[in-house]
Amino acid sequence: MLKETIYITRPEMVNVLMGVENPTFVNLVTKTKVRMNKKGNPFHDMVTKCLTSNFYIGSNYENRVNNNRVKEGIENDFVSSPLSGKQHISKCVLTNTNQENGVKFYLMCEWFKRSYPKISYEFEGNSIERELFKSYEVKRKESEKQEVENKVNIVTYGMDSVQEIRMNKVRYIMID
Repeated sequence: MLKETIYITRPEMVNVLMGVENPTFVNLVTKTKVRMNKKGNPFHDMVTKCLTSNFYIGSNYENRVNNNRVKEGIENDFVSSPLSGKQHISKCVLTNTNQENGVKFYLMCEWFKRSYPKISYEFEGNSIERELFKSYEVKRKESEKQEVENKVNIVTYGMDSVQEIRMNKVRYIMID
């Protein structure tokens, strides 16, 4: 049950997220451009993915992977690769390392296959079926370094794509 709804700017939300000290479940509403190939693509840079789902923020990726390795009888010697183009400034907030075009903030989240996200797509303000543009999407590759059945799935959302966060019984709605 929600206690309150707060309308908040993205910089203010970054400050709230910087205060996350313990792993926390959140519900996010995001709108992101679908990554697609350009060549011969009539949908390039015009399709938005609208997602609502539960995530886990503020956990330690390396520790989570090693815990899963122990549960599966594998030695807990996993060491994560350095982030590419981003760096942690708190447990769940990242920033870009190349700041020539300005500072950008990101929210690092863990998602679970059993969380059943609600996903829809928009093209020129109207709903569109994924089958129409799926062949143009950039293929994603799942991590093979973890060597476990139950993988830790990490995604980072740019703060500009976050529309709403429900956390600790408070609904934060982003305003520009």
